[in-house]
Amino acid sequence: MNSTKKYFTRGLLLFVFLTISIFASLYATMTGITSLLYVCVIVSFILLLCLLLVLMQTKKTLDSLEDEVQRLREREGARLRGNLLNTDENSNLNYAGVFKIDELLAEIMPATDAQFSNAEVYSEKILQNIAKGMNIVQGMVYVLNDSDQMFNISGQFAYYSEEQPKSFLMGETLSGQAAKNKETLNLKELPTGYITVLSGLGKSTPHNLIIAPIVYNDSSIGVLELASFKPFGENEELLVGKICEMMAIRLNELRS
Repeated sequence: MNSTKKYFTRGLLLFVFLTISIFASLYATMTGITSLLYVCVIVSFILLLCLLLVLMQTKKTLDSLEDEVQRLREREGARLRGNLLNTDENSNLNYAGVFKIDELLAEIMPATDAQFSNAEVYSEKILQNIAKGMNIVQGMVYVLNDSDQMFNISGQFAYYSEEQPKSFLMGETLSGQAAKNKETLNLKELPTGYITVLSGLGKSTPHNLIIAPIVYNDSSIGVLELASFKPFGENEELLVGKICEMMAIRLNELRS
């Protein structure tokens, strides 16, 4: 923008000088001052060339700005239309290549007409589907109980313990903070023992945890927690956010 303004100012000054030179040429012609006429013609020619060069440079700058605006529009359009996800070997997505959010959600979210008897059954189904589409090793869904304002466990995946996951109030624990602030927490390098996963090979500790609020009508009605051995990138955060948006509608119906 500054370059365009600079070239415009130069062009305007050249146009003013060219106009003055032309009027001087006319005056020299009328008065018969030959030497002044020659000088004015030469000066006018030089000014005209300079003006043409400035106009060409201005057009080039405007074309460059137009291309940049077009690239930004295409990039924003791609993000709004479906946000293409590029997966790689470090991704938690169990897919290769490029996929659209809508395609990934179709693999994970149950059909809108699917019948679920309660929030627990629905939560368990969501976690099972997420485990198929993402490299999670543990998952939980908490749902808000309106009577006591506690977030209680509603569904779990690969959680093995003699004790049930503890309930929490809004603002309590990391999950409660995520619900209170209505913001996703993407935690990396968790301390050993923070989360324990049991398998045939014994106990292991995933060091990456994503905690996402499930928000309905600007109020947190649940929390989704997913643990993985691999870090959760921007693609996974975006996908988890979309999952929570869709879960909120059905969970609000089922918990009523």
